[in-house]
Amino acid sequence: MFRYFVKAVFNARVAKVYKQSRAFACCKMDEEKYNFIQTTNVTTGKQEWIAERQDEHDYFTDIARSSYADMLHDSERNQLYHIAIKEAVSRVHARGEKCRVLDIGTGTGLLSMIAAKAGAEQITAIEVFTPVADVARKITQANGFTNIKVINKHSNEVILGADGDMQEKANILVTELFDTELIGEGALSSYQHAHQYLVEDNCIAVPHKAKTYIQVVESDLMLSWHKMLPVCVKLNGIRTKVLPNPDLSDGCGVPAVHDIQLSQFPVEKLVQLTDPVEVFEFDWSSKKLTDETRGSLVKIGAKQSGTAHAVLSWWDLSMDTEGKHILSTAPYWLHPHGKQQAWRDHWMQSVYFLPQEVFVNKGDTISVSSNHDAYSMWFNIENNSSKKIDHIERPICEYPPRMVWSRPRCAMINDTKRNQLYADAVNNLCKSAPNKITALCVNDFGLLPLLVAKRGANVTVIEQTDIARRGLRNIAGYNNINIDTKCCGIDEIDAELGNKQFGFLCSEPFFKSSYLPWHDLYFWYVRSKLESNLLPNCEIMPRKAHLCFAAVQFKDLWKIRAPVNSVEGFDVSLMDNLIASALEMKEYYEAEAHALWEYPNVLLTKRAKALEFDFTQCVPEKEMHSDGTVCLDTVARQPGVTHCHAVVLWMEYDLDGTIQISNGLICNETTNKINPDNPNWYMHQRQAVFFLKQAVDLCKPGVGKDHREFQLHYSISFLPKTGEMRMKFKVN
Repeated sequence: MFRYFVKAVFNARVAKVYKQSRAFACCKMDEEKYNFIQTTNVTTGKQEWIAERQDEHDYFTDIARSSYADMLHDSERNQLYHIAIKEAVSRVHARGEKCRVLDIGTGTGLLSMIAAKAGAEQITAIEVFTPVADVARKITQANGFTNIKVINKHSNEVILGADGDMQEKANILVTELFDTELIGEGALSSYQHAHQYLVEDNCIAVPHKAKTYIQVVESDLMLSWHKMLPVCVKLNGIRTKVLPNPDLSDGCGVPAVHDIQLSQFPVEKLVQLTDPVEVFEFDWSSKKLTDETRGSLVKIGAKQSGTAHAVLSWWDLSMDTEGKHILSTAPYWLHPHGKQQAWRDHWMQSVYFLPQEVFVNKGDTISVSSNHDAYSMWFNIENNSSKKIDHIERPICEYPPRMVWSRPRCAMINDTKRNQLYADAVNNLCKSAPNKITALCVNDFGLLPLLVAKRGANVTVIEQTDIARRGLRNIAGYNNINIDTKCCGIDEIDAELGNKQFGFLCSEPFFKSSYLPWHDLYFWYVRSKLESNLLPNCEIMPRKAHLCFAAVQFKDLWKIRAPVNSVEGFDVSLMDNLIASALEMKEYYEAEAHALWEYPNVLLTKRAKALEFDFTQCVPEKEMHSDGTVCLDTVARQPGVTHCHAVVLWMEYDLDGTIQISNGLICNETTNKINPDNPNWYMHQRQAVFFLKQAVDLCKPGVGKDHREFQLHYSISFLPKTGEMRMKFKVN
């Protein structure tokens, strides 16, 4: 379980650490040890030293932002484990043996307690993460189990023997070592070690087997996550193209998996070229499991004509030896429960991109090579359907600039409507300017400088890294666009630009180091640094930004923060307390980033503006503050609204006084309005979610059914010196 959120920490969807550089020194303050950490402030761009208590990293990263609550709220998972463990214990007893259970990655100790309740005589529970191992001991003891031994080690370090951690081998192996990609937590090596050293030959594993499935699809939207496509806009009334250089039109070798809530993907933007097919089976009860790289070739009939862009993948667990109880992570259109499938964020679905697009005709046989190593998978469509392979080496991206773009950023680069809005704003701001206006673009490997140059400006670009600078220069050269690129941080701008003057300053703004929406205010700090380089009538784009917010009810996402109390009849409130104490240290008072298109929600308030940032002026010295009250009155017609879970925040940019871009709520294309019952969130950038410490019950006795008696009180401050956004919300 610990390996799950070690991986998750470095995944963009939950990463807390968005600092660019860290250097540690240790001191003692107030009788507690602290780390002094050197970091780049992602908003101001300044180098800072901060004092952080040594245990804060564990709490913030590994507990407060872990998925323990999410997993424990997954009732289908819990129930199926309960059934399968109970059956395994009965089978061992039927053989006339005592049950000796090994539980690897025990977490709260839930699976061990299920085994103990089922009658297992001896249980060894392994948990590598010390705070969780400690709480597992307390939970198992509090629930009255004295035959559960919790060992705080990695399973590969467990010693078998009279004086070791385990005196004899186990005959039941219970684990939950799986991630979205199934094997990404190192499940194969853990099972391999356990079968070699810790369990008997006739051991029953729960779960018993896993099967990985794939489906080949066509999707232009998914393709936009993978590689740069030709960008076409109208600029000054002329159709203009920016073409990707070959390295950017080939995403081959970019880390393959893209994990999303596939059931929330707009199905109308997907063509299912094939039915699903099984590609791998993992027998968790077998000693033959290996973490070596292997491959297979599967043949699938095409049921539709189209271009194969990607492979969707998910897996099923056979919980028992007879395969009666199946846990499936399939998307809803292929799930046995359809749209009633259990919600979970710890297991989603995977999108793998093919090295090359292949057109297939209906009725064709498609040969898909499927490969995996110890941690991940990759796929390809073979031209020679009779080709036999043992395995194919993982493709490696040899063009670093392509690695700068995350999947969502790549889609943003390909966003036709967004690109046209920028082109329109550039055209409007350059209309009255001389043919060769001098323009400066603050960039992070975006295409805006190329559009400005296409409009006829003499463009200088500031990039933050040499890799981004290289990528932009290569695109510019491929399109015969002349730009001057420089690489510098905010403190190096003076040396790079000197006394050069500019009549147009622009930015998207987007910076890959940003984690929360307001971190892109880095542009404002750069603009302030450039004050002496801007001509008196310099046009600035965007001109303004607004921090917007709305209160929401989530269908399911609230579960990642909600206490569990009891699971399968066992009291796990001590784990709730551990998570709550970690959240109390800081997380209750901060927002976290989520791509809200993946998480159904309902708006409880109208969109509200809290703060305005005027980029035509320098960053002020004084704190900016906004407070007020917003009524929860927009969803009276929605019978399913029962709770207020969170406040969502995002940025909206005024490009030229007439054109706006939102990184949050998007109006419906047909009605040009926001639908509160099914809000449309911008897909290619994350929004900030401020979870209320406790969800507010909107149906409590004595309150009007239309919710008009509820109000959201807000207080939001921006601290210019640090770039910090502080906020408080209360619903009553």
